[in-house]
Amino acid sequence: MSLHAVDDIDDAVSVTVAFCRGLAPREWLKLALIALLSGGTAGASSFTWSSDFGGPGPTGGPGPGPGSGMAPGGLPALDAATVVAVVAALVALALVLGAVSATFQFVFVDALVERAVTVRRPFAAHWRDGVRVLAFEVALGLVVLLALVLTVGPLLAGLPVGVLFLLLLPVVGLLALLASVVSGFTRAFVVPIMYHEDVGVLTAWRRLLGVVRANPSEYGVFVVLNFALSLAGGVLVTIGVAIVAFAVALPVGLVFGLPFVLAGASGVLAWAWLGVGLLLGALAFLLGVGLVTAPVQAALRYYALLLLGDTAPALALVADQRLAAREA
Repeated sequence: MSLHAVDDIDDAVSVTVAFCRGLAPREWLKLALIALLSGGTAGASSFTWSSDFGGPGPTGGPGPGPGSGMAPGGLPALDAATVVAVVAALVALALVLGAVSATFQFVFVDALVERAVTVRRPFAAHWRDGVRVLAFEVALGLVVLLALVLTVGPLLAGLPVGVLFLLLLPVVGLLALLASVVSGFTRAFVVPIMYHEDVGVLTAWRRLLGVVRANPSEYGVFVVLNFALSLAGGVLVTIGVAIVAFAVALPVGLVFGLPFVLAGASGVLAWAWLGVGLLLGALAFLLGVGLVTAPVQAALRYYALLLLGDTAPALALVADQRLAAREA
């Protein structure tokens, strides 16, 4: 007997092709934005300190004296309050970005189900659901982190727990693997259930667990095939991103980089021209990455939606899309 988890792969490709063909150029741009933000990518800023900030001079003279506000090595001294404030700000920023990413999971589902790519309406309707999903995933991560700390902490403290460490480490590894599967199922199945039935994370998980218990082989095969499809999709995305990088770097280098070099890499205008080019190049690259990633993400999400509908007809969110794709 064939499994839906196997048969739905072809249908997911067909539905994705039909969905992408029906998008207007403006919708493609929106879908690229959704794909980038729902993927949970976030930029990280790095700060470098100049050695001129109060460090020893070239003659090897003495460094800053007491009360100068400088730490050894020429770095500004930071008190505990400043460090706590910086860490708190970074954590808050990470939580905000995580909530935005989780909310865009619902925006992506809305686009696939409604076959119309919009951002503001589904984002406004589901931002609370995004916060709930983020809280669930943070709690899941904290459980794994706590297990790791309890396992590794005594060893780092110098306690004689070598054998116990060897016994507990595989358990922590299995726990991390299970948490990864739970997180994946949350985004693949729980988010659509929350979207469709207007329920919370735990209620949606209870609904999903009932479906999984009734169809264990389907979801077991899905885990394996979805992993393989994700790897294949990752290869395609990597190739696409490399092409995008070349396509962006070539004109940016010719239009902005070459004049900068010919100007002797000096002067305000030369640096301003290069800065504009780098900014435009970065935006074009991110847009290209979104356009490359969007169809792959759509296919993987359609695969999960189709399986959910096959194993729980009341949760068939894209049955019309599959029928239309088969008829076409």
